Amino acid sequence: MEYDEAAAKRLEAVYLGPDVLAQRSDTLRRIAVQVGERVLDIGSGPGFLAAAIADQTGPDGKVVGVDISKQMVDRASRRSQREWLSYQCADASELPFDDNFFDVVVSTQVAEYVPDIEAFSSEVHRVLKPGGRGLILATDWEGVCWHSEHPDRMEKVLKAFAPHCADSKLPRTLTARLRKAGLSVDDVSYFSIVNVDRYDGCYGEGIVPFIVAYVSGQKTVPDDELQAWADEQTSLNARGEHFFSTGRFSFSVSKPS
Repeated sequence: MEYDEAAAKRLEAVYLGPDVLAQRSDTLRRIAVQVGERVLDIGSGPGFLAAAIADQTGPDGKVVGVDISKQMVDRASRRSQREWLSYQCADASELPFDDNFFDVVVSTQVAEYVPDIEAFSSEVHRVLKPGGRGLILATDWEGVCWHSEHPDRMEKVLKAFAPHCADSKLPRTLTARLRKAGLSVDDVSYFSIVNVDRYDGCYGEGIVPFIVAYVSGQKTVPDDELQAWADEQTSLNARGEHFFSTGRFSFSVSKPS
């Protein structure tokens, strides 16, 4: 999970796009952070969610964002102007915090990238206070619906992209794994993203360069075929025929008192 400057800027642009902004608002509504609470954001990335949470806790609270990428931690730290908000490098399966420390734990678009999801789930349970709550949001990458006039090529590219995370179908088994760690799964909701047109910041546009970069690096699809796949989406949009859809599953959890 290393980013050069260009990749980091692309990621931040996607996080600031309307689709992810709407998702972030949905997450904030679901976790309902209160003034003075201690909150941990696992996989904080550019830090936008953690910063919004810090606005809700106020200076009497404490918000910590952890990420495995030093580049992301550095960028988020430079942006932060709140004394009660901090960022640090940490592995999601081995968190550097005391037991029963946080009122709230949130992790969005991270769990599917953690190789040891059992350790991740156990760590969420460990650092939460009894009676504490959390939200784990993950994508089923095999549930993406994406129009193409060359479905075989689309399937080939998406199959080549699937290994970019540790478990591309994690939501299907996440409830059982969270429960095994001792957490109660109180609710599971679905946040949909649908793009029938491509526009600046939309997820269906922003994800393309990430797919191209990953698949090209794996050498699993010839570069000319991969570029043709990307170019087709521009062409379809120009004709008013673009369609992209994905969604995120939000698992609202709590630690029994």
